[in-house]
Amino acid sequence: MTDDLVVALPTSAGKTRVAEIAALMTLSAARRVLIVTPLRALSAQTERSFRKTFAPLGFSVSSLYGASGLSSGDEDALRSREIIISTPEKLDFALRSDSTLIDDVGLIVLDEGHMIGPSEREIRYETLVQRLLRRTDAADRRIICLSAILPSGDELSDLTAWIRSDQPGEPVRSDWRPTRQRFGMLTWRGREARLTLDLTVNGPFIDKFVLQKAALGREKKPYPREAGHLALFAAWEFAGQGKRTLIFSTQANWVEGYGKRVIDLCKRGYLNSLLDEELAIARALEVGREWLGEEHPAVGCLKAGVAIHHGRLPSPFLRELEILISDGVLKVIVASPTLSQGLNLNAAVLLVPALYRSGTLITGEEFANVAGRAGRAFVDVEGLIVHVMFDRVDWRSTEWRALVASSKARTLKSGLIQIVAEILERLSREGVLDRADAWEYLANARAAWKSDAEEAALTAAHSGGGDDALADDTVEDDEVGDGGGDGEEPIDEEPLSQLVERLDATVFGLIEALDADRADLPTLLDEALRGSLWARQILREGEATMVLHQKIFEARANLIWTSTTPQARIGHFAMGVGLEAGLIIDAMAVELGELVDRADMASLPGDVEELSEALAGLGERLLVMRPFIPDKKNALPGNWKTILRQWVSGTDVSEIGPQNMRVVEEAFTYRLVWALEAIRTRRVTLGWSPDIIPGGGAASLETGVPRFMMSMLVRAGLPSRRAAMTAVDSINPVFVTPAEMRVWLESDEIASFTDDGDWPTPETAALWARFRTEALSGGIQKWNIERNKRLLDVPSGQEGPPPGLYRVVTDAGDGRTWLATPDYRLLASFRKAAVDPKPSLFSGRIPDNTTLVDVLRVGRGKMRWPPANPSK
Repeated sequence: MTDDLVVALPTSAGKTRVAEIAALMTLSAARRVLIVTPLRALSAQTERSFRKTFAPLGFSVSSLYGASGLSSGDEDALRSREIIISTPEKLDFALRSDSTLIDDVGLIVLDEGHMIGPSEREIRYETLVQRLLRRTDAADRRIICLSAILPSGDELSDLTAWIRSDQPGEPVRSDWRPTRQRFGMLTWRGREARLTLDLTVNGPFIDKFVLQKAALGREKKPYPREAGHLALFAAWEFAGQGKRTLIFSTQANWVEGYGKRVIDLCKRGYLNSLLDEELAIARALEVGREWLGEEHPAVGCLKAGVAIHHGRLPSPFLRELEILISDGVLKVIVASPTLSQGLNLNAAVLLVPALYRSGTLITGEEFANVAGRAGRAFVDVEGLIVHVMFDRVDWRSTEWRALVASSKARTLKSGLIQIVAEILERLSREGVLDRADAWEYLANARAAWKSDAEEAALTAAHSGGGDDALADDTVEDDEVGDGGGDGEEPIDEEPLSQLVERLDATVFGLIEALDADRADLPTLLDEALRGSLWARQILREGEATMVLHQKIFEARANLIWTSTTPQARIGHFAMGVGLEAGLIIDAMAVELGELVDRADMASLPGDVEELSEALAGLGERLLVMRPFIPDKKNALPGNWKTILRQWVSGTDVSEIGPQNMRVVEEAFTYRLVWALEAIRTRRVTLGWSPDIIPGGGAASLETGVPRFMMSMLVRAGLPSRRAAMTAVDSINPVFVTPAEMRVWLESDEIASFTDDGDWPTPETAALWARFRTEALSGGIQKWNIERNKRLLDVPSGQEGPPPGLYRVVTDAGDGRTWLATPDYRLLASFRKAAVDPKPSLFSGRIPDNTTLVDVLRVGRGKMRWPPANPSK
C-alpha cells in the first residue's frame, strides 16, 4: 500500500491498469488519489477513463486543467473529490497557494513520468516532484511513476532512487506488448506503391497497394503528386481493410494541411467518405462549428470520417473528437507531435510521411513513443509502422532504417542540470565568467544575468505588437507542409533571461524558509537539493561541474535575497514567477490589484466595455514580462485589444478568425489568465481579503464569455459558449459557487426548459441536455443493489419454474420482463414489466414451489418496476 513504484511498460501493456489497481487500494483505505499528467489533452482522456471505471463504484472523479490559476471549482475538487487529475502547472500553482489541499491524498500517480528536461513545463514538473518528496507527510503517501520509455542503467537507477527516497527496491520493467510490431515502407514506383512489411532485403511485400488515380475533370496530372497524397491514399486502403490508421505529422503546423488535402481530394472525387453515419458526428460538428467555424479543416474532415488532432484545437472540440475516436467512428487520424507525449490515440497502422522537424531528424526517443501507438490491445494482432516515401527513396529508406535502429527509451537527465549548464555557457559567452569578481558580480547585480543584445531584440520584437496582418484568416504557407520534407527554420535560441526565470522558479520552489537570513542560504540550498534528481546525477558530471552549479545556485539565491524582502519572496513564491517578474509586479501591485478588481466586478453583470478595458490594461502591463510573454509565433498583433474585446464579449470564433484564435489561446486564455490568477494569489497570500467574488475576470478571459455565471457553466463542461450565454441571459440566475450552480441545474424551471428540447437554442439543445445530465450525475451513475419480490404470470392450474437461480431478462423485445435459464431460455414472464436503466446484473431466485420470485439487481441508477400485488 505504501511502496513507491517506478513502472516502465510499453504502450498498451497495462500502465493504466496498474494505476487503477493502486487507486482502488488507496480508495479502499478511505484516502484520495491524485493523478498528474503532463498535457491538458491527456488529463481529459485520463478523466474519462477513470470516470468510466470508478464512477459506477460511487467515487467522484474530477480534472483540473487549463491555465495555471486556481478557480473556486478547482479548489473544491482538490479538497473533496476522491480522484483528481491535474497538470503539473495547475497542481504546482494550487500547492503554492495552500499546501494542505492534498493532506488526505494517499496516492500520487505521475503519468508519463519521463517528462523531465529543461523546458518550462519539464522544470516545473521536476521541481513539483521534489517538493512532494520533501513534504513532511511524504512517508504517508504512495507515489507511482509510469512511463513507456523510461531509460536504463544509471539514469533509471537515479529516477528509481529519487522516487523511492532511497528505499530498497527495483523498478518494475517489462518489454511485453499485447501486440507485436512490424516496421515497413510504402514506396512510390511511378504508377503504383509497394508496401514492404519488414525491413529485410527479401522480406514480404504487397505490390500495387496504392494505384495511381487518373486525373478527373479538367485536371491533367494524376494523383498522388506528393507524399501527403500518398499517405492519405494508403490510409484509405488500410481503413477499407478495417484497420484504423494514424498519420503522424512531425510538425504541428502541418496537421491542418493534411485536413485541407482530405477535403479537397474528397471534393474532387479522388477519395470517398469513410463515415458510416453522419448522425454519429452531429454533436462534434455543432461544437466544431461554434469553436472553429464551418470552414475549418478539422470540422470539414469529420464529414469524411477523419480526425485532425493537435494541441491548438479548443478543448471542447478535442473532447468531442476523442470520444468519436474512442467509439471507432473516425477511421483515420492525423496527429501532431503531441502524440509522442503520451496521448492515447492508438491505431492498427501508423503512417510516418516525414522524419524531420525544423530540419532535424526526430530522435529515437520520440520515435519509440510514437511507434508504440501502433497496435491496439485486444483488437489487433500486430501494429504496423510504415514510412511513406514518394521520392528520394534510397536516401529516405536509409534514414528510416537508421531511425528504427535508434528507437530507444528516453534519455532522462535532470532539467535543472541542463538549464544551469546552459546558463553557465551563456554567461561565459557574455564574458561575465571572465571577470575577476564574477561570482560577487552575479550575487549582487541583476544586470549580470541578462544579455543586452537579447533584451534589445526582445524589446524590438514586442514594441508595437506587430501589425494588423494577423487579423485576417490567412494561413502560413508551411501549414500545408511539403508532404514529407525537411523544411522550416531552426528553432530560435532561448534568451538568457528566460532560462534564469526558470532557475528562479526552482529556487523559490525548493527553499521553504523564505524569511531566512541570507547567511543561511548555503545550508538551505543544500537541504532543498538533498536527494533530488539533480543531486544524484551531478556527481557524474565531475566535482568541478558540481562546484560551478552550486556557485550558480548560491549567487542567484543571494541576489534574490538582497533584492527582496521576506514578504516579497513569499508573494513571488505564491505566483510561481522569477525575480524580475516579481519585482515588476511588486512595483505595480496597487495598480494591478485595482484593474483585477474592475475586471472581476464587471464580470458579474457582464459589462463588456468595462471588462475588456480592465483586461486590456492588465495585458498592457503583464504580457510584456516573462513568463507571461506569448511565444514568438503568437506575438500580439496591433489590434490585439479588439480581439480581446471580441473574445470576452462572446463573439463567434469564426468571426474572430483562426489566426487570431491562436493569439487568444496563447496570450489570453493561457498567459494572461495565469498572470491574473498569480496576482490574485499573491494578494491573498499577503493578507488581502476580497470584498467581491474574486476570479471573475480571469474566468471570463479563459472561457470567452462576459459573465461569471456563463464562465462557470463552460468550466463545468458545457461545450458551447453560445448555450452558456443564452441560458444565463434568458433567465438571469444568481449563482457564484459550484453548489449553487448545481441547485440551479436541478431546479424544476431548468428541468422543464431542458425537456422542451429547444433550449437554450435549438442548435445547442442536445449539447445542453447532455451537459446537464453529466453535471448532475457525474457523467456515470453509481451502481446500486436493489432487492424486490415480484410475481410471475403463471396461468391458474399450471406449474411455475422449479426452485433455483435464474436470469431476469428485460430486453426480450416484446415489452415484457422474463424469468430465464442461465442460457437465456425464456420460462415465464412477470405480471408487470420492469424498466431497467442498463447496464445491470439481474437475477431471480425461486426459494420453493411458488410464483413469487426474490429478485436481485446490481446496476446503474434506479429501476422502475411496479409490484403486481401492492401487499407484496
